[in-house]
Amino acid sequence: MLAFITKNLNDIIYLSLLLICVFVGPYYRKLDTIESKKWAGSILGILLIIIVSGNSASHPIMSGLMGISIIKTDTIKRCHVTTFFFMFGYLFVFRLGHLVGLPPSSGQTNLIEMIIVLRVVGVAFEMNGSWLAVAEAKKKELDSTKAESKSPTEKDDDFLELINPEFIDLFHYTFNYIGLLTGPYYRYRTFNDYFHLPYSKYVDCFGFTINTLRMVPLYISLYLAFSNLWPLEYILTEEHNNSHFLYRMLYPWALFAAFRQRIYSGMTLAESVCSSAGLGAYPVQGRNRTGHGPTVGYLKLKKMSDKEAQMAEYDFKTVESMDVWGCETVVTLRESMKVWNKAVQYWVAMVVYKRFPVNNLKMHAAFFVSVIWHGFHAGYFFCIYFCLFYVMAEDIYYKLYYKDATGMKKKIIGFIMWFLRSHSESYQAAAFLLLTFDRVWIYYSSVYHYWYGVWLSFLILGLILNKVRAMLQPKQPRVSKTDTLKE
Repeated sequence: MLAFITKNLNDIIYLSLLLICVFVGPYYRKLDTIESKKWAGSILGILLIIIVSGNSASHPIMSGLMGISIIKTDTIKRCHVTTFFFMFGYLFVFRLGHLVGLPPSSGQTNLIEMIIVLRVVGVAFEMNGSWLAVAEAKKKELDSTKAESKSPTEKDDDFLELINPEFIDLFHYTFNYIGLLTGPYYRYRTFNDYFHLPYSKYVDCFGFTINTLRMVPLYISLYLAFSNLWPLEYILTEEHNNSHFLYRMLYPWALFAAFRQRIYSGMTLAESVCSSAGLGAYPVQGRNRTGHGPTVGYLKLKKMSDKEAQMAEYDFKTVESMDVWGCETVVTLRESMKVWNKAVQYWVAMVVYKRFPVNNLKMHAAFFVSVIWHGFHAGYFFCIYFCLFYVMAEDIYYKLYYKDATGMKKKIIGFIMWFLRSHSESYQAAAFLLLTFDRVWIYYSSVYHYWYGVWLSFLILGLILNKVRAMLQPKQPRVSKTDTLKE
């Protein structure tokens, strides 16, 4: 028992702190005034940073304060760019400082720093995005009749209001305890709505929290079982290297299964921290999306009376991190990435993918930023960035064979694609878990780097099949303007 506690001490402490945050939620929600809530949330957040990080607590606190100072001292036109480069630059120094004699920080401190980066950079982009949208609306001077003809319940009035919080509001958003330990990421707008809209008073926070937590014991049990039966370090041993090739090839399935259960349990607890406090609750008619919040009729929701709010039906999709069933069952890797750590995927899409100026490099930029946000280990590059090349091949076969298939044919092709997707994720997850180049190389060498050869073969074959199909398809006759006029 003592050996088990020693081995898993960091995870035990982290899960315990998440549970404490879940239990704090109902009391936090009942605080009387907005100011008392904001200050209590920030103080508790800073205490969590100190408890988890110890002497390294200065890093997330200092980087957060410096980041929001840059936001307020720079112009709203460019604060998002300067903040992005500062926060990721600080992340670089924070992680590699030990190479120049700075004391190393724990993995838990790294997780908090990662969340601080998301919040500070995210709010800078949120502010700039609102400024751009308001400026564009004024420039076009939208026709009022046309605007009225479109129902507000069918409109994403996302940036009809300029988002430009004061320094103290940015401070509270950056350091609030909800989601600080391991996410989920939520926008400043969601944070601000939590204090000024009545939803948290009327949503069944306890019911949602219990429903979310019910699967955590199963995830933890499966994680302990898998990690003990198939330990990570075994993959580097001589015994593993001498085992049958098929066994070596499939061993990452067990590793990734254990890793998924660990992530499921942590992310589910993180979601429960939000639901117990009531943050992220919105009426379902807003068609809420992870990270974003309401996607339609936002201004109408803001004007909702207390009576309407009391009668409304709610969800916490805004702070949903993992679609566990989707992670286990989706057919393609592209779909899998959308249901894994959904809040962070939303951040990457909004901050990097949609804002990157070169269209042909948008995907590369998104994957690269995702890699460096996770860390600078070679395993992250092997795992995350190389997804891009598998997706390139996968998209070809999806369009050729799966997209338009029906019935049993679709099920069979779907199963094959699911198996290949799952195998690819497991192969890449081994690199994510082994981290360093030498450890990753030991395992990949033990299986002769076969999966990269499979990827390349799939891609080349897919390109050929795509070309052949295009050649075999009958060309549609061109209709001239003369023929059209004759008709």
